[in-house]
Amino acid sequence: MTPRNVMLRCDHCGAINRVPAERLREHPKCGKCKSHLNYSKRPIDVSTTDFAREVLSWPGDVLVEFWASWCGHCRGIAPVVDEIAHDRAGILKVVKINIDNEQNLAASYDIRATPTFMIFRNGKRISDIAGALPKAQLEAWIDSSLV
Repeated sequence: MTPRNVMLRCDHCGAINRVPAERLREHPKCGKCKSHLNYSKRPIDVSTTDFAREVLSWPGDVLVEFWASWCGHCRGIAPVVDEIAHDRAGILKVVKINIDNEQNLAASYDIRATPTFMIFRNGKRISDIAGALPKAQLEAWIDSSLV
């Protein structure tokens, strides 16, 4: 099995660092400024202003959820999305976009149902699916998309 690399953005200087996943517990430091690197174990709320930075310019895999606060299915699947973000922290960036707050972004991706999930790899959309799936099915879709 080949070692997996994690992509981490330095909070201090903004540099993106590639870190072997097995070294995350060693509290890695930024290769540029030597600050300690942190990584989110929760989904990141993204807006139109930081979408390009967090998704389109990210040199790795990103799971994007388009959701709405009034959507019962979105509320129901939120703990599953949180678990995926925690379990795959650093390996798969998980971001959430509230379609009520980011209507232009939702329109640009033709969001017609919530929740809608998309996977981006190196800034390119490679897969999407709509609906609140059970955790096992959502993870199977993620895994099959990232092959």
